[in-house]
Amino acid sequence: MMKEKMVNVCDMVIEWSFYILLVGITFSTSVVEIAASLMILAGIMKKIYEKDTKWWRITSVKMLFLLLGWVILSCVNTKYPSESFRGIFKVVEYSLIFIIMATNIWEEKQIKRFLYVIVGSVMLMVVNGIYQYFIGEGFIRHRTLIPEDYLHRISSSFIHPNDFGVYLLVVCTILIALLLSKSTRMKDKTMFFISLVASSVCLFLTRSRGAWLSFSASFLVLGATKTKRLLATFLALLLVIFLILPYSVQERIFSLTDVKSGTTWERVMLWKGTINMIKVHPILGFGVNTYSRNFPKYKPGEYPDVRYSHNCYLHMASEIGIVGALIFLIFLVTVFVYVLRGIFLIKSGLRKDVSIGLFAGLIGFTINSMVDTHLYSVNLAVFFHLLLGFCFSLVYHDEKDRN
Repeated sequence: MMKEKMVNVCDMVIEWSFYILLVGITFSTSVVEIAASLMILAGIMKKIYEKDTKWWRITSVKMLFLLLGWVILSCVNTKYPSESFRGIFKVVEYSLIFIIMATNIWEEKQIKRFLYVIVGSVMLMVVNGIYQYFIGEGFIRHRTLIPEDYLHRISSSFIHPNDFGVYLLVVCTILIALLLSKSTRMKDKTMFFISLVASSVCLFLTRSRGAWLSFSASFLVLGATKTKRLLATFLALLLVIFLILPYSVQERIFSLTDVKSGTTWERVMLWKGTINMIKVHPILGFGVNTYSRNFPKYKPGEYPDVRYSHNCYLHMASEIGIVGALIFLIFLVTVFVYVLRGIFLIKSGLRKDVSIGLFAGLIGFTINSMVDTHLYSVNLAVFFHLLLGFCFSLVYHDEKDRN
């Protein structure tokens, strides 16, 4: 009896930590760290009480442990042990969040709560973002518009407009999947539609080209996962939307090809410097969490600044080597392939619709990570691993039930 009570308490802590994290990632790293710690503690205690060892057999979990081992091995080359120690801790944290979310059973009532929390969170961010657009400063965290930015880009309570953009692209994709659902009630569809329209407006106002293009990719993946006819419809819709966009917006998108000026030139410089680092230590890298320390020695001479690489995978390869980055990519592939195969086997309903939305949205997140460093932002990295584990669980436990 005591064991059952403790397991129930652990389940409750994991569930509510999940909801708190979904809200906390939008405005507070402290809230994220506290809620993540509670989730991890409850998850470990639950495994101990249940004497559960089956999760070790999951291929994606094995890849995470292999990644952790390689991250520790990369510290052979580190000249900054304290930074690398913190980096190892972060990898452990993100890995445990994924494992706990992936191996926890999520019932339909909890999936519905997840949707209400997501809608509530994004609407709060949207209102804050629109307020910021007109007033110049948000009422949450009091983030201001970037003074020198003529584009008037909004970030709501996030640090940068690109961060807000990647958050919105994931949420918008989930909302579209729910609007296409045959199992969603009309009252809920109205709520999802209002949230989608407001979120889409804010996604546009972030002026984040990477988020726009990644959302387009998620949109097409969503269509392809549903039916070929829907994919063709989505493709035509994107083309029409592009054609009716103002010329200034079209020009901003095309400016991505200008490698001699602007942020594209800046990214090219950052990527060149990062590749220079990879060439020095291609196998083990410079040691986890040491990019900022080492980059100034390898950046191109014509680039005056020191920033993150704006490419998560190059960044990763510079710190833990090409092998480490490949292990992480293989981990992602194992999760996405497993989820995609499972989606076609899940019976129609809320679980399937949410799985499709999460799958397509997270694909967009990983694409966006090729031009930004979201996996190195604590809040967004937790957001990604949290939803990745949740998506995996929806398919994994449905398969167990079928078997």
